Amino acid sequence: MYSQLLLICGVFAFSEGVDLSSPEVFDAQFYLNNYPDLHIRHTSEAAKAHWLSTGIAQGRQGCGSFHSKQYVTRYPDLTSAFHTDYTSVIQHYLTNGIHEHRLGYIDGGYEGRWTISNGKDLFISASKRMGGAIDSLVWNNKQMINMYDHGRELQMACNSDTYTECYNPTEAGGRDDSNHATTHTQIQWVRAHSNLLESEVHPAFWLRPGTHEKRAVHNSCSRGSPSLTHQSTYSYPFWKRVEIGVHGMPNAVEFMSNFTLAGDWPQDLRYIQMEAPTGYMPGEFTTAYRFNPKTLSLESHGSSLEPPVLSTQDGQYAMGVYSPPGQDSDTFMYYGVSLRLGGTSFTGSTNKWNVVYRKRRFTSGVHHQIYKTYICVGTLNMVTTCLHKLIQEIPHV
Repeated sequence: MYSQLLLICGVFAFSEGVDLSSPEVFDAQFYLNNYPDLHIRHTSEAAKAHWLSTGIAQGRQGCGSFHSKQYVTRYPDLTSAFHTDYTSVIQHYLTNGIHEHRLGYIDGGYEGRWTISNGKDLFISASKRMGGAIDSLVWNNKQMINMYDHGRELQMACNSDTYTECYNPTEAGGRDDSNHATTHTQIQWVRAHSNLLESEVHPAFWLRPGTHEKRAVHNSCSRGSPSLTHQSTYSYPFWKRVEIGVHGMPNAVEFMSNFTLAGDWPQDLRYIQMEAPTGYMPGEFTTAYRFNPKTLSLESHGSSLEPPVLSTQDGQYAMGVYSPPGQDSDTFMYYGVSLRLGGTSFTGSTNKWNVVYRKRRFTSGVHHQIYKTYICVGTLNMVTTCLHKLIQEIPHV
């Protein structure tokens, strides 16, 4: 049980019993993946132990929806009362701040992290470390994006269906950025306010010049194939606009992608493929469905043309994706799903979905490809209802 908050002689005081590792302030996977300097075992137990013994006092961020430093800085009465006593800051949030509908982050961004929310139970944030890509989406205190390295996140990316990763601008960063604290993606600007996040970046190439593909795949960029790039960062911008709470649903997110296509793309590619966007989810989201737009119902099997839904086995947490027909593509648009990627480790295990559009190579000039996708989060039933409404209200663009 949480302790009671008292105000004694103008000073906040707390009784014992506050759970400083409760899900409102701490998520083990977020904590481990957000801090590559933590040389501890990647288990929930080790993460919790470090958080309680060291992380809180250091003012580290324990989850995507709350940060003690931002919380105490946002509210002058807390700044006066607690200063850098982050244990008391967290106690205040758990015993009083949540019930007062206070927010645990600074609107507009703080120390390389930008957070938006619906003011209640859905929080989205992007980080400087990941090149402005979204590395945290929290609903009902559940982290729903895997941020193990610079290749995951909720992000934009593009490649060709001929050379895939050998020429592959990627918003969050390149392969060799790995899980380091920096990225070769260059942020131009990021803006975050209330429920709206926008950014423009020059994305890193997945394979840097002089490196080679390591995967054994069956295309023109298989194991040993060289990178086709001459620089580490793509010369043209990716721009995105993300809004929480659309079409009257606080659990629906609109994600608008704007790809600038130009430069020295390989001459013999067939199509430039744009992931608009792709989402990497934690390992427990292993149950996959397709939402049939004709019957407006979930099915355990379906076509790549039907919106995907990934869920935990108990259906308490799920994410679904819908991109309205009629958007600019030279072939059919499709949805991809890949389960059980990244091994079985607590932090690395990943499940992926993506929304893929294709355009033939442009022979000259600079071209902007803009796509709109909707993401529904919540329980499996909530996501089903959300997709149902979106498909009925936006049958095409």
